[in-house]
Amino acid sequence: MADAKNTTVEKQVTETKRVPGITLTLAKDEAEALMVLVGNIAGEGSSPRKHSDAIYYALKSAGVSVLGKDISRQLSGSSRWLRSPKSPYSY
Repeated sequence: MADAKNTTVEKQVTETKRVPGITLTLAKDEAEALMVLVGNIAGEGSSPRKHSDAIYYALKSAGVSVLGKDISRQLSGSSRWLRSPKSPYSY
């Protein structure tokens, strides 16, 4: 006699999804300025900083470098990503 049971099994699935994206074309000096900005943003890896890091490394892999250039010494201060938005009532 046949027997069947309803169960759940784990199966690794690889899928390709279409997600909205942005293509940005920059001049070399614009790309260097953006690299300096996103490379100097503080915050935890669980904050939106992960996106700043992704932009930095994408620029780096495209051949952009600011090491030893004046532009990397022109930034004053730094920005910090927070894990969650500030309250609209915080001062």
